[in-house]
Amino acid sequence: MQFKWVPLAIAATVFSAQSQANSNSELGLGVAYDLGAGVTAQYHGTSVFVNSDALAVDMRVQNFHNDRGTLNGYVDLGGFFEGADNHHHDDRAGVRLPVGLNFGLAPNLQAYIQAVPHFAFSDNDRDEGFGVDGALGLRIRF
Repeated sequence: MQFKWVPLAIAATVFSAQSQANSNSELGLGVAYDLGAGVTAQYHGTSVFVNSDALAVDMRVQNFHNDRGTLNGYVDLGGFFEGADNHHHDDRAGVRLPVGLNFGLAPNLQAYIQAVPHFAFSDNDRDEGFGVDGALGLRIRF
């Protein structure tokens, strides 16, 4: 019974810290799961994700804020490259349009979640075409 207040407390913390997280410097470094697990960096609206097999670069197209400044939505436009794996994929590259939300977890800690529609090009027709992926990440703001 006492756990029913835990989600409310977490939500209050996230939303109250959001305005502080947005006021930090423009540099953020962290970890993410995008095209697999890897590291992420963001500077002045340009986001980079990299791991041993993939690279994605996205640039901010539009920001959305609610009236209280507690929620930040965004639309990015970018591209990606994924190297071949041993299972069933060849090299592929493409364009992507991440749509996501940022949440402040603490004054210098930011989480994000995004849906990532993309169009991939590949030598293998099976790996080519439209798809939608997702991404999650944590960044420390400096």
